[in-house]
This record gives sequence, structure tokens and C-alpha cells, in this order.
Amino acid sequence: SSGNNWSLQVYNPWPDVMAGVPSSNNYQPGFMVDLMVKDLGLACEVAESCGLNNQMGKQAMAAYSDHQGEGNGPRDFSSILEWVKAQ
Repeated sequence: SSGNNWSLQVYNPWPDVMAGVPSSNNYQPGFMVDLMVKDLGLACEVAESCGLNNQMGKQAMAAYSDHQGEGNGPRDFSSILEWVKAQ
């Protein structure tokens, strides 16, 4: 393993760490929370249909659904950091 972390090196979710990423632009979307909820929902459906225990997927889905319900659907998925900080 190289120890690299894409989200920290290329798409850092913390505001003002990197220029040109959504977190430094009030989470203007690259990949919207609405799309993350849709994709997580599809992944959870497939896991369930295969009889898999998808606890992490369900927890991610719950977190993103809550974040979406607070009006953050059009924002970038990395804005989940704000939801996590508020918990």
C-alpha cells in the first residue's frame, strides 16, 4: 500500500485546505448529496437482495439522508463533514 488518501490529497472535505475543491467554495457541487443518496440507496438494495449484512452502507445512507433532509441535497457530497461536526 502506498498510504495515499484520495479524499485528503485531491478532494479534501475540510474548507480552505485546498484551492479549487467544493469545500473551499461553500460546497458547490461536484457530486451532489442527492446523487450520493440515490447511489447509496441502490447499493443497499443490491446488498439486501444478495442477503448481505450491509451495516456500514445503511449507516452511510442514514447519515446522507439526514443531511439531505436538512436541505443539503444540491451541495457537494463532501459537505457531510458539516453534518458530522454537528453530531
